[in-house]
Amino acid sequence: MTISIINPESYVDIQIRPAIRREDLTAEIVWTYLAARKYENNHQALVSKLCGIKQILPENSMIWLEAYLQPTRQDERDSWKTRADLAIGHLGEIKGKVNQIQGSGGEWICIVESKWYDDLQSNAKGEKINQLLKIIEHALLLQDDKGTFPKVVYVTLVTPKYFKEGFGTFSRRDYRTIYDEYNKNQSEKLIKDLTFCRLPFLKHDLETLTNRASALRLNWVTFEELLGLPNLVEHQRPGKYRVTIDSWKEIFSEMGMDDLYIKLSAGTGGV
Repeated sequence: MTISIINPESYVDIQIRPAIRREDLTAEIVWTYLAARKYENNHQALVSKLCGIKQILPENSMIWLEAYLQPTRQDERDSWKTRADLAIGHLGEIKGKVNQIQGSGGEWICIVESKWYDDLQSNAKGEKINQLLKIIEHALLLQDDKGTFPKVVYVTLVTPKYFKEGFGTFSRRDYRTIYDEYNKNQSEKLIKDLTFCRLPFLKHDLETLTNRASALRLNWVTFEELLGLPNLVEHQRPGKYRVTIDSWKEIFSEMGMDDLYIKLSAGTGGV
């Protein structure tokens, strides 16, 4: 079988299987993994949903899960280091690095940020730089070994429909406001926010970064759209909301992935 998904070593055994076994239906990493597995043999369909448009796939197209994005600043460490929940497009692994990707000289890339119940994170100190902004900067500055940037950079937010459509009292999220502000044509808010980080650049400068903003295409799709499932989150009292399907077994079954569920809920290996 041709491998078309790349993920960190022990990713399935350490992160996916335990969440399934304890019936953690809020584990966004499992929902993202499910999306990758659903489209592992049809990357074009995944790209059309994530980007909102058909794109020509690179040769030997890969779906990257939990891959770190090429650094943009000196000494990034945890404060600026950024990982994509899912990535696809003209991408390749950085030589000498483990699970870190860069551009590969093609026309486009797509970087995905998945959220289930969580909101965007922000830096605790200094300027309140939000998580989406960090992802956008890293995505815009992904380049190949020759320094060539992709012409189009898709950054796609993936959430349950409940939060995109604002179905209930507890559906409000900061990412709605930030997404709308950044998604405006030639957004002044995005350009301003891209100047916040004070860490010195590795290879580029602020002018390069802000000029690259015109390459950005923001999208927001739902897990329901990606997975072909009915409404997955609903309002609930007591509490705030609940997942509408009661078990991972039922979720996998509705997606026609019973065999994958059996493998994941059993021992190690084999997936």
